[in-house]
Amino acid sequence: MWWVIVGAAGLIGCAQSTQPESTAERLTLQQLQTTPGFAWFSAEFQAYQPDTLLVAEIRQLYRPGFHRFYIYVKPTCSCVGTQKLFPHFVRVLVECGVEAGDYEIYAMHDVGDRHPYGHRWRLQRLPSFFVTAADSLVGSLVGDLPPDKTIEGFLLEALRR
Repeated sequence: MWWVIVGAAGLIGCAQSTQPESTAERLTLQQLQTTPGFAWFSAEFQAYQPDTLLVAEIRQLYRPGFHRFYIYVKPTCSCVGTQKLFPHFVRVLVECGVEAGDYEIYAMHDVGDRHPYGHRWRLQRLPSFFVTAADSLVGSLVGDLPPDKTIEGFLLEALRR
């Protein structure tokens, strides 16, 4: 009879449930426009009009394959950083002629979600934006844009490094 109790205790010990670890989902610009959690994206993307002078400067500095842009966002967040800054950031990349292969967009549930660049940077807030040149980090923007900066100014500063 004691072996039944020990066996039952063993089964109960093994039945502990753990929270599954989430993984960031990579999305293309086309997928963003059809993903339910991003229903607001297209309107904000179209509404933003980047500074054309700064866009021209960014176009001159941007080197395809050398510069890369990484975007991490929580699709269901109604914060300004997600619903304004994120689509505006992507609009600037598109207006500057950044090739689709040079930017990666990741939808996340939480900053702790696994993502392919977890070995390079730790996310502290969503949205987060990273700019690299030859695989070296040259700029990052976490959460919201500082009041004295524009997206174009941030990108221009990063690409000048």
